[in-house]
Amino acid sequence: MRIPVSRALRRMADHAQMAKTQEEVDSYKHQAQEVHHKINFLENCRPDIVGTIDRLKRRRAELAKEMEQITKEIAAEEKKLQELPTMISELKQKRQHLAREAIRLRRRVSEVSGSAESDQRIVESADQIRRRAIVAIDTFLGL
Repeated sequence: MRIPVSRALRRMADHAQMAKTQEEVDSYKHQAQEVHHKINFLENCRPDIVGTIDRLKRRRAELAKEMEQITKEIAAEEKKLQELPTMISELKQKRQHLAREAIRLRRRVSEVSGSAESDQRIVESADQIRRRAIVAIDTFLGL
């Protein structure tokens, strides 16, 4: 009776081992399927990644151009800043020259007696007399 029991025990152990092995096989198959899905997902991501890289490279080129433009603008402003003291000095000299000329001209101008309005009235009165004289001459000559 020992032999059939031993065989039965061995077969039971074999069945248990086989069941355990089958579970491991199923586990590995499941893991392999998950890895396969990940591989497919990652392979399908390639065009998106390449597109993103291309977009980022274009953006980098745009930013490089913008950076170059900003660098030029900074250089231009720095040049203006360097030239500022010279320009201020030249303008101060010009202002001083203009002030001297104004003072010189003011000294040359003598004060005029009377007002411009009274002088204008005198000129208008003389002009009226001239017009009347022309009309009188035209009337006398019959023109």
